[in-house]
Amino acid sequence: MASRALAALSIQPRLGGPPSTNVLILAFVLPLSLFVGTLVAAARVADDLDERFLREMEINKAILEENEASSEEAADDGGEYVGGGDEAPLPAAEKEQVLVTATGTGTRARNRPKREVY
Repeated sequence: MASRALAALSIQPRLGGPPSTNVLILAFVLPLSLFVGTLVAAARVADDLDERFLREMEINKAILEENEASSEEAADDGGEYVGGGDEAPLPAAEKEQVLVTATGTGTRARNRPKREVY
């Protein structure tokens, strides 16, 4: 009889049965919400990239039209290309020449007095 009392007091695991609400939420709602969030983020990124691409295409088209117009003006002027019109050409940056001397010994020459030994 003591063994029956001990068996009655021990914890018995629940076998089977329908899943609880918390398990259903974790199993279905959480992954679905993450998937929907990913789709929304991907759509926003795609729209942003499309907008940037269209802006870039407009800029390229404007540059192409400007180049065509300037080449037509050059053809009308006798084939001499003048440039951008009102813009003055920028002076080229001059590089300073550096004098490099190499000594045969490979040592550096120092500008200091020689030590006098007494």
